[in-house]
Amino acid sequence: MTTTCGRIAGRTHRGRARFLGIPYADDLYPDHAFAPPRPPRPWRGVFAATAAGATVAHPHVSQELFPDPVVAGPCPLNLNVYAPVGGDRPRPVVVWLHGGGFFTGGNASPWYDGDAFARDDVVLVVPNHRLAAEGFMILDDGVANRAVLDITQALQWVHDNIEAFGGDPSDVTVAGQSAGATAALALTGAPGARGLFRRLAVMSAGTPLLAAHGRMHELSELFAAQLGVPRTRDALTGASLARRLELEAAWLPEEVRARPGEVDERARRVRPGTFCWQPTLDGEVITVAPGDALAVPGAVEALLIGTTVEEWNFLLGPVTPAPSVEACREGFAGLGMTDEDLRRYLRSLETDNPGRALAQALTDRTFREPAHEVAATAAAAGIPTHVYQFAWSAPGVGAAHCVDLPFVFDHLDAPGAAGLLGAGAPAVLAGAVHRALVRFSGGQGPGWATYDTDERAVMVFDEDPREVPDALRSTPAELRRG
Repeated sequence: MTTTCGRIAGRTHRGRARFLGIPYADDLYPDHAFAPPRPPRPWRGVFAATAAGATVAHPHVSQELFPDPVVAGPCPLNLNVYAPVGGDRPRPVVVWLHGGGFFTGGNASPWYDGDAFARDDVVLVVPNHRLAAEGFMILDDGVANRAVLDITQALQWVHDNIEAFGGDPSDVTVAGQSAGATAALALTGAPGARGLFRRLAVMSAGTPLLAAHGRMHELSELFAAQLGVPRTRDALTGASLARRLELEAAWLPEEVRARPGEVDERARRVRPGTFCWQPTLDGEVITVAPGDALAVPGAVEALLIGTTVEEWNFLLGPVTPAPSVEACREGFAGLGMTDEDLRRYLRSLETDNPGRALAQALTDRTFREPAHEVAATAAAAGIPTHVYQFAWSAPGVGAAHCVDLPFVFDHLDAPGAAGLLGAGAPAVLAGAVHRALVRFSGGQGPGWATYDTDERAVMVFDEDPREVPDALRSTPAELRRG
């Protein structure tokens, strides 16, 4: 296999090939962690793309939903390619953006194995990008949104090289989950990414979709002050990496720092948008917010968007015994909601446990309502929009954040998946979810009606997948009852 930088050797098995750790940009460490990405340097001989490449430096997260290995090395801006072998026609390409709240994650996770995509005649590309301060801190002497520049650089690599892997550079779908979905939406307002992809598949994008520029500026000033260095590229590059990762760990959201607290305390501290680092409307790398970008007809060729129905419910932890009504009122207020909203949730969920009402309100306000708004905006602009809800319930956590990932990759036997899904995850449902993305990436539509402001058709993925009108506004119990 020959790329613009040289020859590459991967591994093949059962008619599928995988190429791991291919550099799409030059080394970051030790001198360029806060600089814009640079094109990769050509190599001599054959690059052995047979093992996971380096991952971006990031702190350990105590509450991992799926495996997140950290691989040391100087060149974390690399990507994995999974492709079918042979054939005489170019295949559609899916570029998958990993999740992890913009503070963790990488393409070395075994949950992002693309074998099923290659099996189904799709070329899958999984890039790394910078995280946390490296990816998003606003500097006095540098651009913001370096992670978005990384992703754009990866898309440019795909455009220039994917034909050698059997992919069609003119038929690229950007897909992502969680932070990856938020990053995918951010690309709609990034001039540098224009023309490098056709479709978006957005899974579990949380609000806010962009951080306020003022807030990101304040966080950047505070981070530099706590690190004890000026807010410049050279000063941050020269700071101790160990000290920086220690500070980033201290800045992790409470939800991932294993601090459950008492049930009333958990209820009182409920807030949306608790992550620090994320894309921002800087006016240079990102010039238009996703909601405005997708209001323009033809902004993308098609949009697939959805969530799980109980994304964030588990963050409240056990709600039996129930938290007090007063604590839940404070939680609702933290979400910008009222006592009447609490009463409405208690009625619609048919429960007298205010903790269950608060947990579902957290999911709805953070994920499901933003998905509805994005879908309605795109559909009103005439963009073919397909909406889904993933409702299959895993033991103990329900249809929680990340439960759908092994289904999307048709990889229910991924390492660690059984620990989240239990032993009874339905293979037929995995086939259906995965097939929807395969179809969508091929330009056929995922297999159900488009979303419009009248019918609001939504595919509900459960034991018996089916279309349900306005499912983004239905309760989990209503969706499971059919």
